[in-house]
Amino acid sequence: MTAHPLAVRLIEHLRGAPEIRVLEFACGTGRNTRALREAGFDVVAIDDRTASATPFGGVQGAFAAAISTHGLLHGTPEIIAGHVSQIARLLGKNGVLYATFGSIRDARFGGGERIDASTFAPAEGDERGVAHGFFSREQVRALLDPYFALESLEEHEADEIAGSWAHRDRPLSGAVHWFAVARSL
Repeated sequence: MTAHPLAVRLIEHLRGAPEIRVLEFACGTGRNTRALREAGFDVVAIDDRTASATPFGGVQGAFAAAISTHGLLHGTPEIIAGHVSQIARLLGKNGVLYATFGSIRDARFGGGERIDASTFAPAEGDERGVAHGFFSREQVRALLDPYFALESLEEHEADEIAGSWAHRDRPLSGAVHWFAVARSL
């Protein structure tokens, strides 16, 4: 299982820097954790599948970098904003965030159970009932602006990138994610 493209980019960005601490939010099966550790970084990985209502509880900063390749796809905009705020709190000044967010161009936007205008939960498959937040470019910017200077924001087709372990019953079709790179203020 290869690392997510954002994890690969983060490794390239940090390569050669001494004693880097990286926070990984929603580590899933650990594909990114393994790649980051093999590159020599000290990784604190939070597993969102077993995390409590306060997944950052007990985590002490400051981290030089943070990555979340699927944890910020899940939840309402308010929940996701809370996670972004906690990540920002744990990053040191000028720390980098590499993260994915759901795009309103994703085929799942508007499908399944409507939770609010930006959040829908699939009615079938492996992620049945799991809230997914979807954002426009402007909404991602607004989500990050209080804490981060956005360095890049790119939309990517994600069917082949997203972890297949989360989509065994119904493989993704038409998934679109924002890839954000930002620096903490």
